[in-house]
Amino acid sequence: MKKKIGIDQLEVGMYMEASVEGSVAKGASKQNVLLLGKGVLITSTNQIRRLKAAGLGDVTIDTTKGKDSDGGTDVPQVEIPQPKESAKESPPPKGREVAYKDELKAARKTKAAVTAALKGTMESAALGGTMDRQKLDVAGKLITQSVFRNVDAMVGLTRIKEHDPYTATHCVNVCVLVLAVAHADGIDKSTAEMLATATLLHDIGKTKIPLEILNKPGRFEPHELEEMRKHTIYGEEVLREMPGVTEEMMYIATQHHEMFNGSGYPNKLSGEEIHRFGQMTAVADVYDALTSSRVYKPALPPSFALTRIYHNRDTEFRKDIVDLFVKSLGLYPVGSLVILNTGEVGFVCEPNPENSRQPKVGVFISRYKRQRMVPTVIDLAVTGTEKREIVKVLDPAKYNVDVDRMLKMTTG
Repeated sequence: MKKKIGIDQLEVGMYMEASVEGSVAKGASKQNVLLLGKGVLITSTNQIRRLKAAGLGDVTIDTTKGKDSDGGTDVPQVEIPQPKESAKESPPPKGREVAYKDELKAARKTKAAVTAALKGTMESAALGGTMDRQKLDVAGKLITQSVFRNVDAMVGLTRIKEHDPYTATHCVNVCVLVLAVAHADGIDKSTAEMLATATLLHDIGKTKIPLEILNKPGRFEPHELEEMRKHTIYGEEVLREMPGVTEEMMYIATQHHEMFNGSGYPNKLSGEEIHRFGQMTAVADVYDALTSSRVYKPALPPSFALTRIYHNRDTEFRKDIVDLFVKSLGLYPVGSLVILNTGEVGFVCEPNPENSRQPKVGVFISRYKRQRMVPTVIDLAVTGTEKREIVKVLDPAKYNVDVDRMLKMTTG
């Protein structure tokens, strides 16, 4: 439902609808509202301050996308006839609300905003400050909404790796991967939002680890490793001081390094002693670590990391969770460097949730071994004069291929 409310009634958590550039007071700068686009979830009091400074009087909120207001006037809904689908436009795959390419742009903005918010939260925690629970809940909701619209878009962005002092990027990646597994497991959206907030905080205990250990470029000495492993215990201590944190949320912080066979830490739990959400987070945490480069080890290609995790089913990881994880990422995750049966070389640029063996591939080396300046996107699910299929996965590092650069060329 849509409501018109006064600018003074606007609160963090509300979704403000439509462009408001035309409502800017005469003489006021439009700069304060240029980034709103067609709508925006209000995540900070600073946004509200800027909107007031622009001279806005009334604004419209959408209560189906954000927080409701006690006051305001309901806006009558007019049924707008929808244009017939163009023959060229295919409907989204089963289980996806929107097409991959349509969600990708929004997913990039969401991930950037959530990562920035989490960095600020972790820096505050490291300095002994309080954490803004409301901001964290909004961040969890934003990621959940994107995953439920099209899980493949947000999962594809987890291949982008950045290093930061308190591993906020890693936490966001793990959050997305866990939500992907939970989505495949049939979790409801309300529980998913709780799970998102919890997994964003799964490494919050690292804010209590000395920076000289946390940021050490090489391998840890035994005493440093012992201290590093305490981040699971520190995480529980931090979360216990935060209002509204449930035991279920704390399991994610304390159990994400426990292994199904009892070889993990801190409590060497095994099997069903580990909460299901803790087991999901363990798989996602290991996958993101394996696909991230370190001074002492190169990053594993996504499909190689998946294979390693798959081989540890029912030892380190629970079998059905690994199966859901592979289903969520596909046999060839976005960014996988592949050779086709035609001899062409390319990279997976869009997954196919209906058949993971037939993703879209950006071919940059032709069958005649000629390199293309701009990759040609080929949908392996579309059979032309010949059937193309993936026959082998390659390691980009060994072939000096910058897959991220080429992904930007094909997906924008």
